[in-house]
Amino acid sequence: MNTVMAMYEGAQTVVRTTEGDSKAFMKVGLHQGSVLSPLLFVIVMEMISRELRAGLPLELLYADDLILMAESEESLRVKIVKWKSGLDAKGLKMNTGKTKVMFSCSMKDRV
Repeated sequence: MNTVMAMYEGAQTVVRTTEGDSKAFMKVGLHQGSVLSPLLFVIVMEMISRELRAGLPLELLYADDLILMAESEESLRVKIVKWKSGLDAKGLKMNTGKTKVMFSCSMKDRV
C-alpha cells in the first residue's frame, strides 16, 4: 500500500502542446494512462458504492458510468437522489448534465 501511495504523493500534471509544456499543476485523481489506475478506481468505487447499491440487474457500475433501472419514474428519481447524495458525501460528483433517461414498456403495456 505504501508503494502505491508513494506513486501519487506530490504528483503534478503538465499540459504538453506544440508551444511547449505548461507550468506544472496539482491534479486530484489517478494517473491518466497508468495500468494501475483502473484497478485502483474499481477498488475505491467498490468501497464507496457498497452502501448505495441494491444490486443487479437494477444497478450497474461500468468504468466511470452508472446505470440505474427502476419500475417507475418516481422510484428512478429516488434512486438518482440517493446515489447523488451518497457520492457527494464521499467527495465525488455525479454529472447530472450528462444523465440520460430511457423509458421502456413491456409487451403487456402495449396492448
